[in-house]
Amino acid sequence: MQMENVRVAAVQFAPVVADKDANLAKVRDLACRAAEQGAEAVCFHEQSLNGYNLWSQPAGGEKGTEKGGIWAPAWSELGLDPYSVAEAVPGGPSVRALEKIAKEKKIVVMAGIHEVDEDNAVYNCYFAVGPQGFIGKYRKCHCVPGAEYAYFKQGNAFPVFNAGKFNFGVLICYDNHFPEAHRIYGIKGAHVIVMPHVTVGRAWWPEETHSLDEAHEQARQWVLKWLRARAFDNSVYCIFANQVDPGGKGCLGASMIVDPEGRVAARAGKVDEEIVTADLDASFYYQVRKRSHDYLNHRRPELYGELVRGPRVQRHKR
Repeated sequence: MQMENVRVAAVQFAPVVADKDANLAKVRDLACRAAEQGAEAVCFHEQSLNGYNLWSQPAGGEKGTEKGGIWAPAWSELGLDPYSVAEAVPGGPSVRALEKIAKEKKIVVMAGIHEVDEDNAVYNCYFAVGPQGFIGKYRKCHCVPGAEYAYFKQGNAFPVFNAGKFNFGVLICYDNHFPEAHRIYGIKGAHVIVMPHVTVGRAWWPEETHSLDEAHEQARQWVLKWLRARAFDNSVYCIFANQVDPGGKGCLGASMIVDPEGRVAARAGKVDEEIVTADLDASFYYQVRKRSHDYLNHRRPELYGELVRGPRVQRHKR
C-alpha cells in the first residue's frame, strides 16, 4: 500500500507494576489526549500495560547500591510471576479494552503486555488495535540475556502490519541493537518502525555525577547514536517510545520521532509523563527512499551470506 500523511504520537508515562486496571486507565487518558492533539496512531512503551518487572537481583546485592562506579538495577520488587499478569493476545481483557478506545476515538493504539499462548508459553508482546479491531502483534525476538530468558519465550518473525495510512513493524527494546531486523523491515515495505522501550535509566550513570537534566540529555544522546542510523540507512520513520519513572529514579523517557533522513521530528522535553506528536509526510518518505538515497535497491545480497551463517563472533580473551 501507499503511505499517506499521518500524525502519530509517542507517549511516555510511569506504569504501576502488576496493576493493569491503573495502567489501562492511564493509557485511555493519554490516548484520548493524544487524539485531541490530532494523533491518528498512539504508541506506548514496552510492557506498558503491566509494568516491566522481572525475576532479578541487583548486581550489588542491595537495591540502589553502587558497584564499580555503575548503579546496580533496582527493581521495585524481586519480580512478578509472569503468569499472574499474562493474557491472551488477541482476545484478552486488555486487548478488548484498547479495542474499545480505538473504536471510540477512531485511532490506532499500540501497547506492550505479557502474552500467554495456547501452549502456556509467555512472550514479551506488543500489539496494535484500530477502529476496526485487532491489527496484529509482535513477539520480542531478542530477549536480553539473563532475566528475560527466565521469563519469556522468544519470537521468531518480523511481521509488517497495516495501520490504515502506513505500514509498520515493531522492534522491542533490545531488538533495536540488531540492525539486520531493521533492514528486513525496510525491504518488506515498512514505512514506520515502532520501537517501544524500557531503557536508558539512572542505573546507567552514577547519580551523584549527573543532575536530572544532564542524565536525561545523556540518555537522549545514547538513543540518537543508533536511532538516527536505523532510520537513515533504511529510509523509514522511527517512533521511539520509552518509559519514564517518577523523579527520574529509573527510566528517563527521551521518547522521540525520527524521520527517514535521521532528523529528530519531535522529542520529549522533560523527564515526566508526556505526549510527543509529529506529522509523518508521505511525499517526503518517497522522496528520500526513491531519490535522495536509494540504498535498499542498491544492495548486493549475493555478497551478504556471511551474515546468516557461520559461528558467532568470539570474544577476545584478555
